[in-house]
Amino acid sequence: MAATEATPKHTFTQRAAEEKLGDSAILNSNNEAGPVPPKDSDVVVAGGGIHGLIYAIHLAKHKPGKIKVSLIEKNQKPGYKIGESTLPLFSMWLKMHGLTAEYLLRIFGVKDGFGFYFLDRENQGKYTTLRSFGTPAPYLSGYQLERPISELLFTLFAQRNGVNVYHGHTIDFKASKVQGGVKNSKIEVAQGRQGQPTASIDASLLVDATGRFRQLASKNASLHRFEGWNYDAFWGYFTHPADESKIPLSNYEACHTNHFCFPEGWFWVIRILSWEGSPTANLMDMLSYLLDCAEKGIEGDQIPSTAELAKMFGLTYRWVTSIGVASRNDVKYPEDMSEYGSTEAERKFNYFVRKYSIMTKFMAHFDLIENLYGPGTTWFVRKTLTYQSPVVSGPGWVAIGDATGFTNPLFSPGITANMSTSTFAAELTHKAFEAAEKESSVDLAEATIRSTMAPYDEFAKDLVPKLNMMNRFNYVCFRDPRLGPQVSCMWQNLASAIAGFGSVVKKFTLTPETFLPYALRWRWGSALPEYNAVALKAIELIKDIPLDEPVPDAIVREVIDFANQMKPVAKKILKDRGADIRWGGFFSCYDHDLNYIEEKTRGDNFTRLCSHCGSWLVLRPDWTKCYTCGVGRTPEEATIDWYPPAPMY
Repeated sequence: MAATEATPKHTFTQRAAEEKLGDSAILNSNNEAGPVPPKDSDVVVAGGGIHGLIYAIHLAKHKPGKIKVSLIEKNQKPGYKIGESTLPLFSMWLKMHGLTAEYLLRIFGVKDGFGFYFLDRENQGKYTTLRSFGTPAPYLSGYQLERPISELLFTLFAQRNGVNVYHGHTIDFKASKVQGGVKNSKIEVAQGRQGQPTASIDASLLVDATGRFRQLASKNASLHRFEGWNYDAFWGYFTHPADESKIPLSNYEACHTNHFCFPEGWFWVIRILSWEGSPTANLMDMLSYLLDCAEKGIEGDQIPSTAELAKMFGLTYRWVTSIGVASRNDVKYPEDMSEYGSTEAERKFNYFVRKYSIMTKFMAHFDLIENLYGPGTTWFVRKTLTYQSPVVSGPGWVAIGDATGFTNPLFSPGITANMSTSTFAAELTHKAFEAAEKESSVDLAEATIRSTMAPYDEFAKDLVPKLNMMNRFNYVCFRDPRLGPQVSCMWQNLASAIAGFGSVVKKFTLTPETFLPYALRWRWGSALPEYNAVALKAIELIKDIPLDEPVPDAIVREVIDFANQMKPVAKKILKDRGADIRWGGFFSCYDHDLNYIEEKTRGDNFTRLCSHCGSWLVLRPDWTKCYTCGVGRTPEEATIDWYPPAPMY
């Protein structure tokens, strides 16, 4: 074995067996401070979901060794959550920390852009499309991930960077004393989900990463709802067809996050690699091995494939498809829904499947998986998705991620846009603590911390309303199949490019110095004035038309014309900033000058199906093996197909 290779170890599997450790015990045994929460910590994070972990990792990596962090998670191990599609900001953050495609594609699915199908309610069976394509493999722009495996990976990565992560423990928010100043809060921690506190942690800051439960944010202000309709979501998990070519849709590829948009809402279709059913200790050994590979910089072909890793570490995996619908909550359903299923989620999901003939044909290729994530997990429902926390920080605490607010899963803002809050709060934590240490009293220290955190409050206050407007814009454009490809979807990407995407599109690389400024200004371009003008015009013209009526042709034309009039302004801004987007390669149905060409169906091709196992593979000639099954492929089979050829890449 070469010196550069990582050695597979079975440390956690052996330890769990020898000491008879359960999931939380084996996870907690990996902490530097030991398996019991320490009595002293600069920061305590409440919640071990993806934003709690991103905050803790970013805090630890920003200035290593400066701040002691303890993260408290009530579940025994990382568990199921919705939110499986990621975007370039997330991928660039991973890449910044050395977690690149060579290692992550062994455990995640590839995401190569978006596929949009805009269904015509008035002409059943007809639709328009718009596809956007990703990036070459060295700069991979997205992953489709199963949350338990991603959060287990982040837990191990956090622990490697000095963060103590405790599973199977709960913060008693009522008993805890949270107040401003340095080491002036006492956080009470109980073992298990309930019971009396068994440990107290002296801390300077408590971070609310409890998501939609908003444990601290809710105590300071009631959540805010926006005027107009809200959204409900219904979803389940399905098998993936062995032969995608039989799906009766134009250019359907499961490597995209696919969207089926209709006047009442949209369906998501996301293909993910599921490790459900694998023992936690075994997964920890595999993920530790991949982290070792990443630290050593081991090249792609030298890393075992998914199939080989599963055999090495005694694991099971399968490809599954997450399919759900996010509909407006002002939809009028039939009074009797019993023919559509036995639960609300099943009934409303099937109602929309049967209402649209394209979805009926599409779903015939997928079989429902019952109880994939345990008893009672066949169908899922979440109501009234959109909310905002009016207060996101106070003396001794700050809220991050979904605890600050959430809008809609469209364009995946839950992880990607909200990670701007996690990373911003982490960097401001360092600034606040450094400034507070220089003060002579508790009151002055707290005043300094609060003034340092003030920009965070202003950012969070503006973020969610802008994202809510973004979703309303897209939803009103779902009302007519002409508007999606020509207005909302195109403008979403154009605005994103101006807000930052255009400056990184060649290499998808950010540094510790450039990451946060990019994250704060990007937000899908939702703060761009030109984008806002188009969005507000469409909303104003369409919002009052009854949902069950078509949008008049004159209004459709007015929206398209206004969007086209604003396009040259946006293109000039992009050009002035030196961004060079290959729009004809990035989009189907657009040329390089961003002219709409309905019959154009392709762009740059960065993925291809493995002929042996059917996995979607990124095209990279130096990767001669399928990273899922390990079977070889020729350099020709792994070569990017540019549209048209792009020698500058």
